[in-house]
Amino acid sequence: MKRLLVLLVVLLAFVLVFSETITLRYVNWNLGNQIERDIVKAFEETHPNIKIEFVTIEGNYEDGLVALAAAGKLPDVIMIPNIPMALVNDWALNIKEFVENDPEWDLIPETLRNAMVYEDGVYAVPAGLYFMGYFVNDTLFEKYNRPKLEFGPSVPDFIRAVKRMTIPSDGIIGLAEEIQIPEWYPAALDENLGWFTWDGEKYNLDSPRFISGVNFAKEFWNGKYVYDALPDEVKQQYKAGWWGEVWDQGKIAIRWSGTWDTAYFSTLPFKVRFVGVPGGRTVLVGDFMIIAKTTKHPKEAYEFAKYINFSKEGILKRLELDTENRWTSLPITTDKEVLDAYFSKKKLFPGLDEAYANISKAMVEGVKIIPGYIRSRWTAPTGIKVGDNPNATIGDVIWNAMRGDINIADYAVQLNELANAEYQKAIETIRKVLNK
Repeated sequence: MKRLLVLLVVLLAFVLVFSETITLRYVNWNLGNQIERDIVKAFEETHPNIKIEFVTIEGNYEDGLVALAAAGKLPDVIMIPNIPMALVNDWALNIKEFVENDPEWDLIPETLRNAMVYEDGVYAVPAGLYFMGYFVNDTLFEKYNRPKLEFGPSVPDFIRAVKRMTIPSDGIIGLAEEIQIPEWYPAALDENLGWFTWDGEKYNLDSPRFISGVNFAKEFWNGKYVYDALPDEVKQQYKAGWWGEVWDQGKIAIRWSGTWDTAYFSTLPFKVRFVGVPGGRTVLVGDFMIIAKTTKHPKEAYEFAKYINFSKEGILKRLELDTENRWTSLPITTDKEVLDAYFSKKKLFPGLDEAYANISKAMVEGVKIIPGYIRSRWTAPTGIKVGDNPNATIGDVIWNAMRGDINIADYAVQLNELANAEYQKAIETIRKVLNK
């Protein structure tokens, strides 16, 4: 009888433990989008022992996270503005033990997967996948009987298309703007380089590829092949505040954007197609979540983040729920069944499926993943005089080299040293946090 009572007590304890409801607190800046709330509800339905509590941040999102951390109230799962921010603040849990035994993790595109590794640890979960590149107005090309610009065109074909589609007599502009060229151009000609010459360890702004990229952009500016280069009296004909409005009018042949704009582009009264960047290297932009280091339920937090972002089950559920086409991310997996279902249902612009097929050669835009990127790319002061500014930033120098009178070759070595010094400072700070 005593043994039976003991067994019943143990069984009751077992049932109580495994039926206990776990609450995970979750914060994201896009919870106003109904599809994001619907996928959370779907997770709760398939995981009845886990309840998700939404955390709302009013005002500046980043400041709100800092305030939550200072109060000891960080949520368990957090959409993060960028991964280095989470590492510097010591917020992110190393989830390597979960991902290394998860076959679905291995189906995340490799370039994106590698972007979440720091010091041999894995500190983020991918929460969004977008492509950046050029979109073309096919209607304009057809109207003027110009050769179609193929996906991932060669650099010479891209140049010819911009020049052929610049038709001043009809107010047609070949290219919206030139400022992205130095960021993708080096990688188009050298597979060892990535976005803004990043090679995984350092920048290479002193390379001939970067210098020629800046000068290539400058040629488009000087030739008035881009909107901002036009004289004010010419711009007046468009009655537009900026070149985006001119694109909407159907007067720009080629523009830069991200796939987050595809839903809007589909409403325009002309045919739009994605051609990526010359050379065919797909440019990825990721969103990322972290599992908070302070969570009491790391395994469950990982399962939640996985389900709503990159699991086969979760992605297929999103497709089912997304009746109003509000889900803007591409699928964060290389699973063929998922990709077939996604592209079959979404029927997105031509070119996006080609970009996905070429994803093994992708490069990741650096803002959200490379430590110190903002300073290395834009805000670090250089000591270089530009106009009336005796201490222009890196971004100002590059901008002036494309649109002003600075010769980029004169300053490329200096800029490269500074960009890499900013990266080294940022990564050393992270290393100290991770290794303490």
